[in-house]
Amino acid sequence: MIIDRHLVRQVAIPSVMVSVILSVIFVGYSLSRFLIKADAGLLNTDEVVHLTLLKVLIALEVLLPIGLFFGLMLGLGKLHSDSEIVAMQASGISEFRILRPILTLAIPLALLIAALSLYARPWAFAQSYSMLAVAEASSDIDRIKAGQFYLTRREAPDSTAAPGDNGQSGASEADRERAIFIEKISPQQALSEVFIRTRTGDEIQIISSASGLLIERPESRYHTLELDNARVFKRVVDGPDLYARIDNFTIKVKNQQPEQPAYKAKAVASAELASSSYPKDRAEYQWRLSTPITTVLLALLAVPLSRSKPRQGRYAKLLLAFVIYAAYYNLIGISGTWVERQTTDSIWWVPLSLALLVVLSYLPWHSLRSAISRMRS
Repeated sequence: MIIDRHLVRQVAIPSVMVSVILSVIFVGYSLSRFLIKADAGLLNTDEVVHLTLLKVLIALEVLLPIGLFFGLMLGLGKLHSDSEIVAMQASGISEFRILRPILTLAIPLALLIAALSLYARPWAFAQSYSMLAVAEASSDIDRIKAGQFYLTRREAPDSTAAPGDNGQSGASEADRERAIFIEKISPQQALSEVFIRTRTGDEIQIISSASGLLIERPESRYHTLELDNARVFKRVVDGPDLYARIDNFTIKVKNQQPEQPAYKAKAVASAELASSSYPKDRAEYQWRLSTPITTVLLALLAVPLSRSKPRQGRYAKLLLAFVIYAAYYNLIGISGTWVERQTTDSIWWVPLSLALLVVLSYLPWHSLRSAISRMRS
């Protein structure tokens, strides 16, 4: 029907625009977080891109319902402001008749969101956890770029000097933080202008060398960093500072293997969660089932919520819509935490509350008030 196509077009365009804008904002936010780690050398460019795409895929189950909800508010608000809804109602098209084209848009989107929540979400989380585990296990040397300072993660030190390295001490029991700068790295792994600063508690050790060589041993527990004519300065807390020049200085860098990521409900397949009695699994599974229901309920709520008087303007109810949306998602997040802590058994009271609000919003309150007034008179 022409009116159906007109309504779908009027609400689909703003819905797509809102979804795209929210996705772009989320991409920028995710990139800024991962780029901080990349700047410190903890992630490379490919990992930043892949992790950002995975985060966006996960976020679509929330971004798309929001885009549809506010897109409906904008599109229907415009129709109310232009008196098109009034003209439709004067032609015998009721508000319930308007729901048909809205649902033809909302239901397929809800099915897409159900697929994203039940299948894409656990896959994306599993991929991101695995990628972060590989990044965490990568040795410091693997992530160093020529001409850039690299700050290692704070961790128990695994690198020690090889035996016979002129008295180089072994690893300390304290956590170690290291800054590395290498001006040039040749394809043959020859190094130029190497600077390494190591902080262990209150002690600082600085090693510098004009040249060196990185020997990678993928099958071994350690890579080897050999420095020529290294100058070593060490400041200690309970003794005099030390300075030495060592002809051949060797540092062992642990070649860690990625560990299997710990069990996380977000990365578990939905079929497995459905049969689990673990509270976190139940909370996660209920969240996945709630996302398509939320999509349809928000679409139904947008129709009566977009009603406006002629002088109110098309954006009159956007603030109220935002308050309802924020309250709903905060409550569903809180209810998920309660399920995890076994305070409640399910999160379904939140969608049921939203469904009740939808039903109440469709009641003919004006007619009821008029009937009550007539009865009183």
